[in-house]
Amino acid sequence: MTFRPITISVGRRLRLEAVQSLWRRFRIWTVPIAITIVALTLIVVGVIGQSNATLPVDVQVLSTADPMDLGATTQATVQLTNHGSSIVRPRFSLFWLPYPYYWRITSGPPELQPNQTATYTIEAPDSVAAPHNGERFQVKVNDSQSITYAISSPMTKGSGAIPVVNPGLKMWTEQDPATGLFSPAGWKIYEHTPGNNTATITSATDSGSEGAYFHVVQNGHGGPDEWTHTGLQQDIIFPSQPLDIRVRSRVPYDAIPDGWLVTAFGVEVSYGKQEDMWLLFEPTGSGDKDYDLPNGQHIKVYDVPYDQWATRTIDLPAIYHQLNWAPTRYVTLKVFMGVSSYSKADIDGYIGGITLHDPSTEAPGG
Repeated sequence: MTFRPITISVGRRLRLEAVQSLWRRFRIWTVPIAITIVALTLIVVGVIGQSNATLPVDVQVLSTADPMDLGATTQATVQLTNHGSSIVRPRFSLFWLPYPYYWRITSGPPELQPNQTATYTIEAPDSVAAPHNGERFQVKVNDSQSITYAISSPMTKGSGAIPVVNPGLKMWTEQDPATGLFSPAGWKIYEHTPGNNTATITSATDSGSEGAYFHVVQNGHGGPDEWTHTGLQQDIIFPSQPLDIRVRSRVPYDAIPDGWLVTAFGVEVSYGKQEDMWLLFEPTGSGDKDYDLPNGQHIKVYDVPYDQWATRTIDLPAIYHQLNWAPTRYVTLKVFMGVSSYSKADIDGYIGGITLHDPSTEAPGG
């Protein structure tokens, strides 16, 4: 019953460590090759460095932020003071690897007059350009009309893991090198489309809510019990409190004898191949459903209104306790949609976000 796509996971921190390691080896290899050339180069670089790093601008980082909960610094407020006699046209970058990543200016004057102080808001263009929590970085300011620059003091922001990376499913800038599919930062995307069936996930805004739009078309092609499906997934630390999921479903509950599902839209929680469950958001017309399949897979269907935004709370600690499952340190969280080859169907729906449950939003009396 459970489908498990083959995905390639490349940890962002491992990529950074690999780049840093390669850079260190590069320096070690080049030094003994031509010591005279290196010495001359260091002299020249020293002179150029002194001349370049003379932009008469004071750089003060007033604040940093991670508004999308990526576990990285993606936004900063920077104050610049021009102590020189010429106009400065600032261009910002963040520097924590051997090369900088340029950031865009979202507010602040394009030109900084002599003796002027101004405040700028800058943002990362994508998740790769954002230093991960705990990484040491600096904000660098170039004069776009020259090679001079100024740089802030080193800083380290953020620490610890967050429950779900990019819970709002924003910043669709990560691309799977094998498939070319784009996904929200922090999430891995996959699709399985046998025959001429289709399954897609795209960034969307519906009724003012941002998130992911799922669309699956099953034409009845494929082998017996074969699913057409697509999803977004990430490994998370087992949550110690419930999760709120905002959803708009146009996927009716459809099952054959013994509860085997024909359509599915919701969340799969799994750990290895021993334990998994489907927590689905489908209008049942008869309330929530909670049962186990003959193969031991747990199914919980949350009855949601058809084609209307709703927020349902998933209490994983309580569900695990109910099933006598011991929580593991990490679980795989997969948001997915699929249709079995038992049916011909065209289904779609939205996931607007996955956040920690806020008790203040509960109605009086629970």
